[in-house]
Amino acid sequence: MSLGIFVTKTAAQLVTLRGGWTAVTLLLALLALAVAAGCDRSSSPAPAPPPDTADQPQHLATGQILIGDARLKVELAVTPEEQQKGMMFRKTLGPDEAMLFIFPRDSNLSFWMKNTYVDLDLAYIRSDGLILQIEHLKAHDLTSVFSRRPARFALEVPPGWFAAHGVEAGGRATIPPEIAALNPSG
Repeated sequence: MSLGIFVTKTAAQLVTLRGGWTAVTLLLALLALAVAAGCDRSSSPAPAPPPDTADQPQHLATGQILIGDARLKVELAVTPEEQQKGMMFRKTLGPDEAMLFIFPRDSNLSFWMKNTYVDLDLAYIRSDGLILQIEHLKAHDLTSVFSRRPARFALEVPPGWFAAHGVEAGGRATIPPEIAALNPSG
């Protein structure tokens, strides 16, 4: 045979492989490996895998900002992953729950409502705190809503929050320096 395996006619005889190994030696080595791999040296069961949180709302670090004269506690969406998930999968939103998206610099932004179960109001805010525009967003609407001018921050609040607090485009947001300095790129 071209593989160098020689087999005799009786089972009692050894099968010899090229290099001098015998089939019995090879079989014993494989059996030892199988036994060693199958041994469980711990008495505790393997830990359960972490639950899948892909379709769960995220809860982020918080800070306080001023929108006009109204103080608002906001979750801070800083990293691209946090920003991508945003308010997705929330079934309810408290009257003063909000999320501030912090970007590295003023740029053209866009938001949509994929996997977002509640309506939101959105403000695009320039790096100096000027509120550029306010938009009303409908749950699950996949239409992108673009900033008409470059903005550094986007603020999502419950629907009607801006109107209830007398906040309009042209108003001011005061974002503390320690929040504004958060680095979205890590």
